[in-house]
Amino acid sequence: MINVKTYLLITFCLLISACSAKHQVKSQQLDEWTVSTVSPKNYIALTDILLITGERKEGGWTGLVGNYTTESLSPLKWDGAERYHSGYSIQSTELPGLVYIRWHSLANKVTYNKAIRISDDIRNKMREYHDIRCGYYDLLLPYKNNILLGLAPDGMISVFLNGGCFDNELQFKVQAVEYKVADDFVYPELSEEAQAYVDEHGVPVGIW
Repeated sequence: MINVKTYLLITFCLLISACSAKHQVKSQQLDEWTVSTVSPKNYIALTDILLITGERKEGGWTGLVGNYTTESLSPLKWDGAERYHSGYSIQSTELPGLVYIRWHSLANKVTYNKAIRISDDIRNKMREYHDIRCGYYDLLLPYKNNILLGLAPDGMISVFLNGGCFDNELQFKVQAVEYKVADDFVYPELSEEAQAYVDEHGVPVGIW
């Protein structure tokens, strides 16, 4: 039979373990995040280069977020793009400080590039822990850990922040600049549906 001292000792140890476990949950930190891209429907973007520099410049990553960027649901909006798309995943507690992207806009056959600085404010939002669950399996997805770049055919980049349980949150917009490709570079063709839409509606400017 357990005596009083032993009972109190066991109770004390259980309380300490519970507090420790609770502390671990609260003190966990973001150690994996993604940079993703999306383009308006029918205005396909083909990502060429993606370079990422860490905030402390201790880490640097190079990757492709996918050949043909995922499209939004409508040509003139970013709707339907509230989650991950063609994402490049990075396992690191060091968050991005600078993102350089170069892509080909197939609708108007123009190539753009831009270096995008990620602010402390955005990194703080990424690190903030939210006790939130969502989805069919009720998963705990507590971070806004995806930077989504909306690549418009006029070179405008909309920088969103989202996550598994979070919709798109527009952080800012920035205008990319045209990049001169080699004279013999051949732009891939659009699908018949996309080309028919572009032929009818053209490539708007300042919509996105």
